[in-house]
Amino acid sequence: MEKATLVKNEFGMHARPAGVIAKIARTAHDEIWLCANSDKVDATSIIDILTLGAVKGTKVVIEIENHEDVEILNQIIDFFEAGFEEM
Repeated sequence: MEKATLVKNEFGMHARPAGVIAKIARTAHDEIWLCANSDKVDATSIIDILTLGAVKGTKVVIEIENHEDVEILNQIIDFFEAGFEEM
């Protein structure tokens, strides 16, 4: 299962939001991926997330491998939609 969202805040994906996303993703039962700019990275890794270079306006797709992780997927989407709580 996957859902797409956009990076909305002015500073793009930087260390603080990457850390929050990784922390949320670590609570999942199975793997969670972030996809952007034709790259796919492990959502539990801050460094991997930062390598996406996701600036404002970047489309990011969050993929889960286990349907039990739908709530985790929704938490990450909500965090993106809230502009990483920086807007």
